Amino acid sequence: MSRRTTLALSGAVVAALALAAASRSWTIAAPQAAAFAERDLARRYGLALSVAGPATVTLLPAPALRFSGVRLSRGTHDLVASEGLQVQLGLAGLLAGRAEITGLVLERARIALPSGAGSDWAEPAARLAARVAAGRGRHLRRLVLVDATLTGRDPRTGRPETVTGLNLAANWPRPSAGLDLSADFTWRGVPAALTLSDLRPREFAAGAETPVTAALAWSATGPHAAEGSAEIEGSLVWARTAPADDAAAGGPGPRLSGQGRFATPALPGTLAWLGIAPGPAALAGPVSLEGRFAAGPGGVEWPDIRVRIGDNRLEGAGAATLARGRLAVTGTLAAERLDLSGFMPEPEPGGGWSRAPLALDGLTRGDLDLRLSAASARLGPLEAQDVAAGLLVRDGTVEATLGRATVQGGTVKGRAALAVLPAGLDARLQGSADRIDLGGLFADLGWPRWILGRAQGSVALDSAGSSLADLVGRLAGRAAATVEGGEILGLSLADLAQRPEAAATALRRGGRTHFERARVSLTVNGGVAEIGQGQVRGGGLTASLGGRVFLAERRLGAEARIEPGPDGRTGAFAIEGPWLRPAIRPLAVRLPAETSPTKTLPAAASAYAP
Repeated sequence: MSRRTTLALSGAVVAALALAAASRSWTIAAPQAAAFAERDLARRYGLALSVAGPATVTLLPAPALRFSGVRLSRGTHDLVASEGLQVQLGLAGLLAGRAEITGLVLERARIALPSGAGSDWAEPAARLAARVAAGRGRHLRRLVLVDATLTGRDPRTGRPETVTGLNLAANWPRPSAGLDLSADFTWRGVPAALTLSDLRPREFAAGAETPVTAALAWSATGPHAAEGSAEIEGSLVWARTAPADDAAAGGPGPRLSGQGRFATPALPGTLAWLGIAPGPAALAGPVSLEGRFAAGPGGVEWPDIRVRIGDNRLEGAGAATLARGRLAVTGTLAAERLDLSGFMPEPEPGGGWSRAPLALDGLTRGDLDLRLSAASARLGPLEAQDVAAGLLVRDGTVEATLGRATVQGGTVKGRAALAVLPAGLDARLQGSADRIDLGGLFADLGWPRWILGRAQGSVALDSAGSSLADLVGRLAGRAAATVEGGEILGLSLADLAQRPEAAATALRRGGRTHFERARVSLTVNGGVAEIGQGQVRGGGLTASLGGRVFLAERRLGAEARIEPGPDGRTGAFAIEGPWLRPAIRPLAVRLPAETSPTKTLPAAASAYAP
């Protein structure tokens, strides 16, 4: 072997040994190593470093100090307690004999989050912001947390909050570059993942606008499931003062604007996870919204928003604010088609009124002022067009208004209000209808089509109770209806006014009574509607109606009498039984003198309206 070859091999061996030595961890004196790193932490951030365990140093792939049993403190208060800490150092500073920390890795750290402007984090945060904004010195390029725990207090309520299992990696390679961050954690029992990119710390710290892209996803199953995602792409700025024309600003602080998207298959569960009273959102199922937004400490505004609730798609504008954990939402939305059938209560077995307790707690924990319009809408079996409606929830009350709707060729308007009482609810209903096609309406509702014609009417009712059965049983108020140019199916008043032997055919199912006008007025008290004025007029005949409608039992107890015609003939019949399928029973027939008294109506003659 030549001398040159021997020297080359020796050099390679020495280099390999040096590389191996530099790659190994060497145990060093912990107090001196901690004091060396602490000088940079104190100069930059005002933090003190104490180490309880051993310390090691590694030169490759990058110079780093490793400590065990670490505490970062401000004065006498510990801000961070970590089982392990890796301090990454800049090579140039190390060669010059000083520490220049470029990265931190904290293992199983317990971090106390700041709890206000006067917290122990205020001074370190202010120093960091000033250095970043000025671009002075080397910056922290990398921060890693492994299985960390964060503790703090909810700024809205002051209650303690804890984030567990936090794994975070933040990279900021150059002062002019953007910050990239990814994290996964568990908060309030729900696992979540966060990613953030494009944020420029220097611009943000200087009060300038910076781009930002962020995505958050969360998912948990069980009785209190919370699942969903949120994405934003826009700009972020820290405003020193609140803009005068920004209703959502809420004071100095961060302002975020741009395009955003939010989606969840279970809105009540997600809001409960966030600590927000769901209010009317308790009724909602899968929800998504996307559009242009502007957010500040006081809330968020959507000047352009698209909302999807179940199969309903709406567009418009809205805003939301949060104060002391109470969510307030306003919005004006429009849709081509709305299906509100999911908001209807399930019918009771047997068709009775529900005795389940009624409460507004799940609806009035938040505030809502919503204006809706739709080209067409469906509520259960009922179809409507050209709908304008509103929903107002505030201070223990729920008020729904129907500004207008076209139902079966006619116009419907109304207002319903519910308010909390010490022993239940107070309910009020007002409404009017004009030119409604009764035959089509009954067909939509699945009711027997026993009367046809164009109807108009009004209603004003109120009640109080703890269940739907209570409310119906205590109804009071007035109602009136008029039907023009219609007919009654299953009954022929003309035949009934004829000879007694023809009375049986008057009650056949194929009978019809055409009329010019039918009207009825009701006075309701204690769940019983008294028929005050009822009259049917047409075909040379006039019939009057009296009796009662028992709303709680859904039963009729009425009597109709045909007023005497020119020949003195008359008739009477009872309308009894379930209000949707009542039985029509003849009462008596007044016969003229020439008619034989022995010819009477068979006792078994009766019929049912279809």
